[in-house]
Amino acid sequence: MRQRLGAVCWMLTIVYFLVQPVVAAAWDPAYSFADNTISDLGNARCAPTGESWRPGTFLCSPRHALMNVAFVLVGLFTAAGALTTRGWWPRHRLAGAGLALVAVSGVGAVLVGLAPGDVNMPLHLVGAGLQFPGAIGPLLLGLATPGERPRERVFSLAMGVVGIVGCALFASGLHLGLGVGGAERLGFDPLTVWTVVLGVVIWRARSAQR
Repeated sequence: MRQRLGAVCWMLTIVYFLVQPVVAAAWDPAYSFADNTISDLGNARCAPTGESWRPGTFLCSPRHALMNVAFVLVGLFTAAGALTTRGWWPRHRLAGAGLALVAVSGVGAVLVGLAPGDVNMPLHLVGAGLQFPGAIGPLLLGLATPGERPRERVFSLAMGVVGIVGCALFASGLHLGLGVGGAERLGFDPLTVWTVVLGVVIWRARSAQR
């Protein structure tokens, strides 16, 4: 029952992907998934930004409250899933470390939602920074996954590698034509793709055993 609950939590993180287009659709001028950051969707005020890399850029997210609620919910679902699916993984240090990093990322998402960047930038940056270790979680869990679950293992390793590479590109400013938003998504989104898919995997496996 505990693992099935965790699976549901992870499946519900899909809210992150469903809400973004709804929030972005209200922007004027239009939101760019390549050139705007994810956090821009949660900005609480309509005003020019004072950030050094894009001074004076006007940002306005009329549906920011919806995005920030989604950030908080996805963070809670991510952390809760990490805590309640522990029995799915081997009693291995890598698995424990991987789940801890996933949970930390969830806490970070909650902070991002509670502290929009234009309201409390220091706390927002802490939350955003916690997404980086979260990218490593799937890689460690992939390494800990038993060999008899090869597809799960390969998928976890792939999501971990993509997330780590994306985070490195985003942090270094080498966006390779993806734009700042594209590089940020390449770094942060693989974890949520992974939680959704693993939620389905765990749910189906545990349901089949009932």
